[in-house]
Amino acid sequence: MRGPVWARAMALVVALALWAAGCAAQNGDDPVLFTFNGQDVYQSKVVAMAEAYAQAGMISGEDAYDEAIEYMIVNQLVPEAKAAELGLDQYSQEELDQINQEAEEYFEAQLDAYANGLLPEASQEEREQFRQDLQAYWAETGTTLETAKENHLFNYTKERLLETMKVDITEEEIQQVFEEQVQKDKDYFTGNITAYEYFTVYQNSDVWYIPEGFRGVLQILLYAGEDLTQAYEDAVDAGEGVEEARQAVLDSKQDIVEQIYDRLDAGEDFVSLMWEYSEDPAMDEDLAQTGYAVHQDSRIWVEEFTQGAFGDEMQAVGDVSQPVVSKYGVHILYYLRDIPSGPVEMDQRIEQSIQSYLTNQKRVQMLEDWAQDYPVEYNQQAIDQLMQQ
Repeated sequence: MRGPVWARAMALVVALALWAAGCAAQNGDDPVLFTFNGQDVYQSKVVAMAEAYAQAGMISGEDAYDEAIEYMIVNQLVPEAKAAELGLDQYSQEELDQINQEAEEYFEAQLDAYANGLLPEASQEEREQFRQDLQAYWAETGTTLETAKENHLFNYTKERLLETMKVDITEEEIQQVFEEQVQKDKDYFTGNITAYEYFTVYQNSDVWYIPEGFRGVLQILLYAGEDLTQAYEDAVDAGEGVEEARQAVLDSKQDIVEQIYDRLDAGEDFVSLMWEYSEDPAMDEDLAQTGYAVHQDSRIWVEEFTQGAFGDEMQAVGDVSQPVVSKYGVHILYYLRDIPSGPVEMDQRIEQSIQSYLTNQKRVQMLEDWAQDYPVEYNQQAIDQLMQQ
């Protein structure tokens, strides 16, 4: 039985694809937009590929059909033609069977991802019905298991071709790319700590410049129980009774807090006490070496933690804060180190990343050079009409 959840999910998928299907048929036909090496390429193909390229960030937008055509020529049609010339499109039956199996597994996984993602609370029967209807709809718009197999085969063939395209990369080129990216990161993230933390923490992006003002901070976290921490959080949200709620959290851990400070005063090591007392689930051996990276303008930590990390007692490396209360409990903070600002060290991982980038750039240039060897005829009138639509 198809319920309202199924109907909403199916409507969403249909809506996402109707535009691409409609553009190709607005005038009731499917004109040839260009001919590459004697091969006609139709408007419906360009529209579909433009959408895919735009979603992958390869062109500026789904309606940038001129960009899509040039991208298709260089990155699909030229590799196909060149691979055929070199015999790289020939496979044994065993290889073809393996490629087709991988394509089928990927195709099925995509159907499952849509069904499970759009219908997370639906019954198994509803998800299976949606999956069947989605597959039927995809078939109507040209996305079938067979096209998936064709695309997978093309990817294998193109990879074979790329492996034959040897390029030379110098240390000077690697260093230039590194310095250019460092400067871009410096310009963007200096004075923009929120963006820096967003990209490094939430997006896990490579950022090759560290802004000034970060310090490494360790903590002993003492959890005060759900009732007390929730009462404190509610008081903060309401803007009243905060001090009373804060004191209640502190009182619940007063004996342990006093033990910790007494042992610190006696000269015991903070890290040793941290391993003994702290209930911080995120702390591990690696993090204990670096500390949490905290800046006065940080937005990824609770406000009390950030303020405590830069409190009056935290003036120099080795300093320990007074007890800090947040919705997580009681924090005792330790000023572990100053994090040096400036370019990160170009380690092997970064160097390999730059090498991959330069290799791709030079291979694209080779493909663009090869494109000049093949005849291309454009139906400019049809292209202009599509652009106007």
